[in-house]
Amino acid sequence: MDRNANFDKTMNTIIGRGAVSEGHFQIEAGVRVDGVLKGELESSGTLIVGTSGVVEASVKVRDALVSGRIVGNLVAEEKVHLQSKATFIGKIQTGVLIVEDGAVFKADCDAGSEIQEVDQTEKESPDETQKALREEA
Repeated sequence: MDRNANFDKTMNTIIGRGAVSEGHFQIEAGVRVDGVLKGELESSGTLIVGTSGVVEASVKVRDALVSGRIVGNLVAEEKVHLQSKATFIGKIQTGVLIVEDGAVFKADCDAGSEIQEVDQTEKESPDETQKALREEA
């Protein structure tokens, strides 16, 4: 099974190895970065950062698959997958976050769905919590 099967493979923009692009980018489909992208990036598709890719930007995308380096803010509506050679430094907000062994992850992180507050009447007492933990052990 292809472990990247859930990522959109539609790319209409590629920043190749050795290229440096700077500015504000609005891209309709996906984008692949094997060079350097600096500034701001907005895309309704997937961001793929190859092993040689560097993104120093504020990024808003549907999802991201990262093997290279991102420094900045990343908002991904659905999912972020940091592969084993990835480096992420900054702030990240996403629905699902996958960090493989070996990835460097230094970030403020907000991942998952909205956190629901627990009704005070439904909270277990400390004694009940300790009892449940002992039963699991």
